Amino acid sequence: MLGPETKQIDEEAAVLSTERLNLRPHRPSDVPFMMDLNSDPEVIRYTGDAAFASEGEARAVIERLAHQFQAFRMGRFVVTSRQTGEKLGWCGLRWHEDIACADLGYRFFRKRWGQGYASEAGAACVRYAFEELGLPRLIAHAMLENAASVRVLEKLGFRRTGPTVFKGLVAEGFELPREAHSGSR
Repeated sequence: MLGPETKQIDEEAAVLSTERLNLRPHRPSDVPFMMDLNSDPEVIRYTGDAAFASEGEARAVIERLAHQFQAFRMGRFVVTSRQTGEKLGWCGLRWHEDIACADLGYRFFRKRWGQGYASEAGAACVRYAFEELGLPRLIAHAMLENAASVRVLEKLGFRRTGPTVFKGLVAEGFELPREAHSGSR
């Protein structure tokens, strides 16, 4: 099912597209974008992440994301507007080898909150996980105080699994088994 891919994947092209969005792998030129996104304290408030201390830190994250995409055909994708090309945030899957499962995560610039981008990009990633990658389930984590993120996960069909520790913080765990996914979302 999952494992290192032998074919070269075009990292310039969109992996997923929706009515309004393109999702593509990160590339080295995305360092300023990642720095900007993680510099807003409200954007990272519920993530357990800190702002990048340097461009080198952002570059290292992008390199890890690129490696994961090459190895597992999944990652946190840069989400851009199909109409303007503007970078809106990121959304995607992260493979956890220790539990043999992928999690869904997303992060958008604050000025883009409330416009349905997380739900739209998240739905595309869920379809990709089940229909293209054949994953048996997805997990996610959200702080209960982050009501908007909880609503996105529930809209995508995720069900609460109870409290969990994520990046040292108490969060609510979520799970979406493939059999609970309807491709019509």
